[in-house]
Amino acid sequence: MRRHPVLVVPALYVADDGTLDWLAAYAHAGGHLALGPRTEDRLRRPRGKARQEPAPRRLTTAAGAQYEEFSNLLRDITLRAVPGSPLELPEQATATRWVDGLTVLDAEVLAAYDHPHFGRWPAVTTRRHGAGRVTCVGTVPGRDLARALAAWPAPAPGSGRQNLPPSVTAATGTSPDGRRVHVVHNWSWDPMHVTAPLALSDVLGGTSAPVGTARRPGARGVRIFLTAGEETASA
Repeated sequence: MRRHPVLVVPALYVADDGTLDWLAAYAHAGGHLALGPRTEDRLRRPRGKARQEPAPRRLTTAAGAQYEEFSNLLRDITLRAVPGSPLELPEQATATRWVDGLTVLDAEVLAAYDHPHFGRWPAVTTRRHGAGRVTCVGTVPGRDLARALAAWPAPAPGSGRQNLPPSVTAATGTSPDGRRVHVVHNWSWDPMHVTAPLALSDVLGGTSAPVGTARRPGARGVRIFLTAGEETASA
């Protein structure tokens, strides 16, 4: 996954089962799979036979979401942020052209439609799958939403490469037992403040760090975090 940490599948309308299983395996092995609208609507057979199950059928468990209803859009729809979402949604984020009616099974909602009808469905969802992640984008993103989505997984949330002081670096990896580990290192003799980009737990301090809270690596200091919800390792 070092060469291809993120795989974007913008609109895989026709696909065979083998391709879909490969995509699920990619995410399970540690990749971030980003699915666009109308994914796996039809089976790759002569004339693209329609599938009878909710889509994406062979990716539903991995994605934690599915869709049965969909609609085209006559005009763009503004999106609204979801409290606690790690996705930084710009004010001008819009959905264009299409909406998949995503139904959440056990995924996390990252963004929603600000609309009296389409607001019943999430616009973007994400779910951990094995050592990786599957994110579903149920629309054709407008320019600002597309930029936000591109910035979020690459680098991945918690990788620490964004909005850090010049003297601070961060690295994110997956431990052998599948937990996401985040190491923040301050190379300066001056203490620095960094903001948690997602809910974290401090391995050495035993404290929690909710999204948006500041943590202070001391002079030449190191802080080690786990993604919140994962059992804290002993120091």
